[in-house]
Amino acid sequence: MNGPRIAIVGDGVEAWLFAALFRQLSRRTGTLVVLPLPHRQESGRIALPPVVTDLHRLLRIAPDLIAGFSTPRYGIDIATRDGGRMLLPYGSYGDPDEPGNLVNAWIRLHSEGDAPALAGLSANAALAAGGSPRPDADPRLLRSIVAGWDVDGERYRAILKDAALARDVECSGSAFDPHTPIDADLIVDASEGHALPQSGVGWHGRWLGIGTAAHRLHDAEPFAIAAVFSAAARLASLLPRPDAVALLAREYNRQLAIELAGMEAASAMLERLSRQEARSAALDRHEARYRVAGLLPADPQPWTRDMWLSAFDAMGWRPERYDPNLDRFDTDRSTRRFDEWAALIDQYLPGRP
Repeated sequence: MNGPRIAIVGDGVEAWLFAALFRQLSRRTGTLVVLPLPHRQESGRIALPPVVTDLHRLLRIAPDLIAGFSTPRYGIDIATRDGGRMLLPYGSYGDPDEPGNLVNAWIRLHSEGDAPALAGLSANAALAAGGSPRPDADPRLLRSIVAGWDVDGERYRAILKDAALARDVECSGSAFDPHTPIDADLIVDASEGHALPQSGVGWHGRWLGIGTAAHRLHDAEPFAIAAVFSAAARLASLLPRPDAVALLAREYNRQLAIELAGMEAASAMLERLSRQEARSAALDRHEARYRVAGLLPADPQPWTRDMWLSAFDAMGWRPERYDPNLDRFDTDRSTRRFDEWAALIDQYLPGRP
């Protein structure tokens, strides 16, 4: 088969997810071989972020198949230092298809000191609190709902392995041995931290660290799952050629650095929300821009603008002003829109305590 020979070290969720995704995105170019570990650690329950919906669609994994052994996950559940819990909801505030959505109006009112509580404007928060959508729910409300999954790790791994094998990914009969040379143009460390470290984060020589190897899992949010997706997409666009490996590796690492900064800031925010100390220059920059000008992070991130707003509000941060370029409605009209959206949630997502 034409193309590079790529070996993937590991046989857990991240390894099989990467194998299936890369095979699909690269249009089955080259040869992919999974090298299992001598002693694999079984997965327990795994929290999957909303990006898995796109992954499953790409891999043609039916939603009903996942739903059979999973429960929906409507946000990031955070344990606070005082023993309480808080939710950082997924999804959007207001209809995501509406120009000049509720977020911009909320920031303006918040800077003026008179904004409604964000929790009452989140359909995801209502679902996490026990709400259930009515069959006749308003389409705008349904569009605002975004969910991940809490899955049985072993059953999920089996589905991903089947998806990879169906795409002609090979599974080696020999386990990975760090002392045995590997016959491959590129070696991907998808061992979830269980193999001996071969290089630093990113693509160095013949080794590429992905997933947990590049993004340590945070207790509250599985950044590594999203990182595996982006790693497969980046590598598919930068397929290694013998005459350009160094050039392509530098570009891969440049793009990875942007992603790392975003995930590092999000991880630090989760620690601060749980009242832990966390140093992050990227998060400090996000905080300063929001406090001074009401600007939310817009670079490639693991979180949407709406989720960052939830986190900033939970920290008690208030902007000194707002971006007038995003101002679409006067105060009275904005207030009516907030009331209308909260009423939709109460009407179509009943059942909360």
